[in-house]
Amino acid sequence: MNDEEKFGWFGFLCVIILLAWGYNNYTSQKIETDYGYKVGTSGVTAKPDCSSLEPQNTYDEDSGHYAGWQWGEEGNDCGGNSDSFIEGCEEYQNQENAYQYCLDRGDH
Repeated sequence: MNDEEKFGWFGFLCVIILLAWGYNNYTSQKIETDYGYKVGTSGVTAKPDCSSLEPQNTYDEDSGHYAGWQWGEEGNDCGGNSDSFIEGCEEYQNQENAYQYCLDRGDH
């Protein structure tokens, strides 16, 4: 194997290592952003801080979305004739599901 071939293989190996590192870094950030988990240097996920995922009604108080969100928070099923009401209720359910998922995952 001549020097040119050795350099080619070395360059190829460096590219593979860079791609693997970049993918790992991207995946770690995606997990943290989407699920609230912190990925440690050992590759083991740390217990998440779920407080940022607690459901919050950010809608204007006089809107159908706000009323629907409140309705969902009271444990009612989403339904009705108003799209905004239903969307607000479903948003509460989505937030609550994400919050509960985070809490459940942190216990393992």
